[in-house]
Amino acid sequence: MKNIPARIGWELILPIFLIILLPMSLEAKNGNWEILLVPCGIFALIILMMFTIRYRIDAEFLYVKNSIFGTTKIKVNDIYKIEKTGNLISSPAPSIIGRVEIYFTKGSIIISPKNFDDFENDLLKINPNITIKKKHELENYF
Repeated sequence: MKNIPARIGWELILPIFLIILLPMSLEAKNGNWEILLVPCGIFALIILMMFTIRYRIDAEFLYVKNSIFGTTKIKVNDIYKIEKTGNLISSPAPSIIGRVEIYFTKGSIIISPKNFDDFENDLLKINPNITIKKKHELENYF
């Protein structure tokens, strides 16, 4: 069994911090600290969920641990395409940069492995029939 580190995106953490906690800072300046309890709890839960996303590969399956939402088990031989994507849909991908969509016979899932090349090689060793699309059409515009 091989653990694949997830890419953690600070580009997600900073806006969440600014949206949830910054507006409350004015109240904190006025001595109203208790108003920060709920936003801090929400922020801590989001960070906890981001840092508990895990990916693993064994000889037969790719496991995507979706934080507190369970584990998705994908048979590697059912994977037919992997494509880099800029899709912002909610997924077990704690980063906007480096997202890949994995297509398999029962659907697709978006994840963000820290090192895509290693991840790709590990899957291709098991299933050399996977099509890899490294460039997404959106990347040509940025």
